Amino acid sequence: MNNLHISLTDMRNESRVLKETNSILNHNIASKVYIASLHSDGLEEEKIYNDNLILNRFKLSSRKLSKNLFVQVLKYFEFIYRVTLFYRNKDIKMVNIHAIAILPLGVLLKYLYKAKLVYDTHELETETSDNSGFRKKLVKFMEKTFIKRCDLIFVVSENIADWYEKEYDIIRPVVVKNAPRLIGSKKTNHFRENLSIKEDSIIVLYQGGLSKGRGVDLLLECFKQRDDDKVVIVFMGYGEIEEDIKIASKERNNIFFHPAVDPDIVLEYTSSADIGISFIENTCLSYYYCLPNKLFEYAMAGLPVIVSNMKEMRELVEKYDMGIVVTDDKIESMNNAIDKILQSDIKQMKQNARRCAEENSWEKQEVKMINEYKRVLNGK
Repeated sequence: MNNLHISLTDMRNESRVLKETNSILNHNIASKVYIASLHSDGLEEEKIYNDNLILNRFKLSSRKLSKNLFVQVLKYFEFIYRVTLFYRNKDIKMVNIHAIAILPLGVLLKYLYKAKLVYDTHELETETSDNSGFRKKLVKFMEKTFIKRCDLIFVVSENIADWYEKEYDIIRPVVVKNAPRLIGSKKTNHFRENLSIKEDSIIVLYQGGLSKGRGVDLLLECFKQRDDDKVVIVFMGYGEIEEDIKIASKERNNIFFHPAVDPDIVLEYTSSADIGISFIENTCLSYYYCLPNKLFEYAMAGLPVIVSNMKEMRELVEKYDMGIVVTDDKIESMNNAIDKILQSDIKQMKQNARRCAEENSWEKQEVKMINEYKRVLNGK
């Protein structure tokens, strides 16, 4: 039995998909796993991770056309057609969908391939800030229509699971948190070595998407107001605010930029910081219920954390007493939180963070996920 995962990203940094596919192979749920995604410039069209795990990035002929609505629809149907055709003789008996937009494709392949359909929603997609008005109604109608065709649904947080159960009157989805695998917490010095940061400076780390709604602008302003380099911030990632960070890093001695690194080595870099920060802004319900991967990466590296007052993040940080929750989005409050955490029992917070990582590690999530696959494939 072979398994197909479909993503609308270019799979540059999709650590969750790779963790899931490797777990499926390691536990003999499938003999071979394929990943279908979109192509981006500079990336290979086919990537063979090993004999049983193969990624195909589809280079759409309509990709370079204008971005009007008609062309977007054309791209969508071209992707559906290409994927359906490409995998038709691959003995696919389980299809995993990783985005709401391709849920209809999943339903199509379920019946064409006579396969089980798994919907793995990485966030609360209908409730993002990008979705509003007619588009939100359309996307929600589509999800409500097709979600009951799914044989198994995974979500990333408890509150999102509750929302799906209530909103669509379905069996509560299975929560599989987006946590890293358990590894030893070994302190490294990558940021100090690569960015020439002083040995006695405290490094605050933001890693992940450098985009609006994630508190990046606030953090930039916060460190512009701090007068010295006793505490510095490193932004590691890529996105629309990347250039602003690079400019600020040239003007300030307490702001640094580091390019995103491969998911396989990201924890080596995380562990070279002293404090982790995740300041998601409350711009939509999806953000309010989010439990980002970076929070578990900080915990795995044994970093105390500073987080915004989003429900899932707040509950996790307070449960393990592993950091500070900032109750508003004022620069003064952020600066106060940094000063407060430096005056706290850092050693105990590090131990608490590590305990959080161990109790929520991918190995723990994997057990739940594999049990659900076995149940569904056995027809229960």
